Amino acid sequence: MYKLLLAWPDEIKDPKFFSRIQGVAQSPEWIAAQIKLGNWNIAEANCLIALAQISSSHEYRILLAHIRWLQLRFGEFQFLVESLWAENPTPPEIRWLFAQLQLQLQDLKTLDEQGIGFWRDQYQFPLLLLSHTAAQLQVRRFSAAEDLLNALPKPWPLEAFRLKARMLAMQSRHKEALDLLQPLSGRAANDRHFWTQLLEAVIDARSSPLVVPTAREALGRHGEFPELLCHVTTVKLFQRQPALARRSALLQQVWGSIRPVKVNLANQLCTYDMGGHSDWLQWTHDEVTADPIKHCLLNSNMTMQLASVEAPGYKAHIENFLSSVEKTNSYKLHKNAGSGVPRIQNHQSSHPLRIAWVIGDLCPHPVSRFLLSFLEASIGQRFHEHYVVSVTDHGTESWADKCKRIKDIKFVDVSSQIDHHKVAAIRSLKFDLAIDLSGWTGGNFIPGFIARMAPVQVNYLGYFASAGILNMDYWLGDNHLFPAQFNEWHTEKLWRLKRPFLAWQPCNFLPESSINVTESPFGEVHFGSFNHNRKFSDLTLKIWGLILQKVPKSRLVLKANSPDDPSTQILLRRRMLRAGLDPERVEWLPLAPTSKDHLLQYRYIDIALDPMPNGGCTTTAEALWMGVPVVTLAGSNYVSRMSTAVLMGAGLESWVAQDISSYIDIASNAALDVKNLRNNRLDWRKKILESPLGNAKSLMFDLEKAFTEMYQEKLHSGN
Repeated sequence: MYKLLLAWPDEIKDPKFFSRIQGVAQSPEWIAAQIKLGNWNIAEANCLIALAQISSSHEYRILLAHIRWLQLRFGEFQFLVESLWAENPTPPEIRWLFAQLQLQLQDLKTLDEQGIGFWRDQYQFPLLLLSHTAAQLQVRRFSAAEDLLNALPKPWPLEAFRLKARMLAMQSRHKEALDLLQPLSGRAANDRHFWTQLLEAVIDARSSPLVVPTAREALGRHGEFPELLCHVTTVKLFQRQPALARRSALLQQVWGSIRPVKVNLANQLCTYDMGGHSDWLQWTHDEVTADPIKHCLLNSNMTMQLASVEAPGYKAHIENFLSSVEKTNSYKLHKNAGSGVPRIQNHQSSHPLRIAWVIGDLCPHPVSRFLLSFLEASIGQRFHEHYVVSVTDHGTESWADKCKRIKDIKFVDVSSQIDHHKVAAIRSLKFDLAIDLSGWTGGNFIPGFIARMAPVQVNYLGYFASAGILNMDYWLGDNHLFPAQFNEWHTEKLWRLKRPFLAWQPCNFLPESSINVTESPFGEVHFGSFNHNRKFSDLTLKIWGLILQKVPKSRLVLKANSPDDPSTQILLRRRMLRAGLDPERVEWLPLAPTSKDHLLQYRYIDIALDPMPNGGCTTTAEALWMGVPVVTLAGSNYVSRMSTAVLMGAGLESWVAQDISSYIDIASNAALDVKNLRNNRLDWRKKILESPLGNAKSLMFDLEKAFTEMYQEKLHSGN
């Protein structure tokens, strides 16, 4: 019977294998076979019938307990196991179930109290050996877990492969975990837990081509079972289907109220954010912030979301979160990793510095586009030594190959290592400056910057607020991001470049480097925005509604979500109606399959409208590049001044409004001149090319100068 619990489903389906127990319904072997075939309800029913009819029920109670464990009915599982353990704790099968219970309760102390004899005869009873392996993984004893798995007779059961893949994933070796699991999908077709783990591995390995097909196959085989919903939410967010993502997240919550189910609150938060309700997040339940470590990912996500809406609670949130983080064992591991906290060296200003560009978005992402553009434009002209340090594995979407093609740039990949090993690896390279290009956005390496990886650390380009970290020394921007009366809370020292803080000079491998300015729309004036609908605040929709009212027959062109998720548009239509924006005057464009197709869609827009308070940056530069002027409102914070910096950098200050009334006037007056705008779309690209905004080589020169001065200032300050 117990061998059957480790058999492969396709072996059991083989008529020769199954013939000896076929027709013996309700026998322990027959029930075990049904369990392995994924027929849990059939196995449960026959187990209960047998228990009602047979006085000797030991094996059936064990099987029923195992079924309850597979069904995640942990209360019933615990009752059965504790009853069996109280009667006789000696048999290996009882010890196996007892170990599974303690693993579920995360009570390894109770397991340790049983002594080494608890695991006796594990080599003769593989189920017990697998539980021992899982216990070693729970305390991250990877070598011990590896030794136990290697002692398992070949060929391995599915459970051994799953434990091996779990170990690889815990070590951030996600590609290896996926490569181990993927070939097994045909043999484990009926195993729900396998498909949950496979989809998780696909997502963690950033294997974009496999994400949607794997999710579809898992759902097709097993439906929306609770354990899978967590990953379905992730997939729907990946597909830009926030309403469908919200549906699966709420289903998760319903299941979680019935029985223990993994609930990803961080993803649920993202479904509201992507639906345009970023401002709701500041009202998250106090329980989330009361125990930040318990909800670590959620609090990390919230940090970014609160900054994006200029929430007044941002400072209190980040201080509370960081004070909790710095009390954890993980923080201590990071702080003491490698050779410890690096110290500043007495380099003269004529000495080249070692600079690490620490990036979590080395993929088709705006930050990579900007970074590689000024590194490429300055080939042969740079004074310092520059390293691009990738901390997140983007799988098939990685731009590592593009980075490696840039001469004089060294590439360092630590993405496959666990966090404190990443810190040690980066510290070992003895960088003088570490530039954080991610902040609190997805894929960030905030833990490393909290612990400090270089004597000088700089917040630049990838985040739109203060990182709030005491070990982040400088926040780099320009005079338009940080005006003289800049009162936004920050922990870093502000550093203002005398030119635009970025440059729009596309790399040769990007479609925007060769694509022509598009033609203009026809007919009435077409306003538009290609920003994500997470930026469509109620204030934004209200102001856009006023502009449409002031410009009769004008249209508003948007594209922010997949057409396969009509519920998102329904929710947005309701918000538009409440804000006074007529949804019948809105045209929805489909998401473009490629970057080139995305840029060509600017032919449907005459005038771009920047949202508020979370304005555009890349979208503003793209619009100008494709022949479309942009109207923006200069806010008071970094997040609401990015388009201001871009437009000012291109010499287009007349398109920057200082108040809402001026924003409406600029847009409506531009509509009166639409014929001229359509006839002169080439002028906007020319404005960029002739301005500091279009000079990436100059940007690199000024950045290097700033880094030299930062280092010297830090050196002489004695800090």
